[in-house]
Amino acid sequence: MHRPILLAALLLAATAAQAQPAPPPEGSLRGRLFIAPMGEPFRGTDGLKTWFARADADHDGKVTLAEFQAEALPFFEKLDANHDGRIDGFEEQAYERDVVPEITGLYGDHGAALLEGGPPPGAKGRPKGGPKPPGGGQQLRRAGAGRYGLLNVPQPVSGSDLEFDGKVTLAEWTKTGAIRFGMLDTTKAGVLTLETLPGAAPPPTKTR
Repeated sequence: MHRPILLAALLLAATAAQAQPAPPPEGSLRGRLFIAPMGEPFRGTDGLKTWFARADADHDGKVTLAEFQAEALPFFEKLDANHDGRIDGFEEQAYERDVVPEITGLYGDHGAALLEGGPPPGAKGRPKGGPKPPGGGQQLRRAGAGRYGLLNVPQPVSGSDLEFDGKVTLAEWTKTGAIRFGMLDTTKAGVLTLETLPGAAPPPTKTR
């Protein structure tokens, strides 16, 4: 009598498990998915190195700001499906639904809250006159795309909407690239290397 109900429940649970793939361990960038700083997914054994090698246009082992921004430009053009020079809300939804569904449901705060200390006073997500988030805007736990990348930015595309008007222009995309480059340039050398990227190095081996 109850067997059909039980089978239906087991099928639903299996479907839900497939719809929400487990993220790689916290701090690990060697999983099946790596999300580049501007939101492009790289799937494979080492997406981080694949992204870095593509960004390093002159193959000198370093990525400059110009190279960083140039590498992200084709992805902006890909997301701008109707080629009107901006990524609107529908295109941001398509990014979550079709490009990186792994991040759906894992993020809550607007990604731009991580840029320059968070939204301006009075903007949605920060009360007027309210204090900046702890750590200058950095969240205490990773969510969404932050689980798969170098920066704790839950939604890298909508997080580039610096004017909070529901669309991302090329100018905003370029400015966001400069901000995120600065966040990754931990040594303030003006270039990025694989060795100095935050969280890119494998965790230290425990010794007895």
